[in-house]
Amino acid sequence: MRTWLDGLTRRVDRAATGCLLGGALLVPLGPTTTSQAVNQMNSMSMRPLPMVAPSPVVRDTMVWVPARVVQVPGEPTGVVVPPHWERRTPEGDLYVPPLTAPRPSTGALQSFPGGYQPPTDERPYGP
Repeated sequence: MRTWLDGLTRRVDRAATGCLLGGALLVPLGPTTTSQAVNQMNSMSMRPLPMVAPSPVVRDTMVWVPARVVQVPGEPTGVVVPPHWERRTPEGDLYVPPLTAPRPSTGALQSFPGGYQPPTDERPYGP
């Protein structure tokens, strides 16, 4: 004797069989999944890189001046000015911060006031 449960079971079995067959037909024929992944990685690694526009050149407003010997009136050997940063102005001059350097002859500290100066290689005296 057939019951309604048998009919339901038969329909579910047919649906499951149809899904399995349909899924089997959807599997692509050809390379395996591993080789597809390797091929995809190879193709992605061999493609050219996207072009990026070069960044604009920005002129740095701060200039590093290393320690150097500066000629000072009354000091025949010169004074060693410590290393420091100088700020460049739009006109091309440099703003030198106030500096202090020891005099070799007396050991006293020599103060140099801050201010606007021409570039380092054009200064005859002072920092």
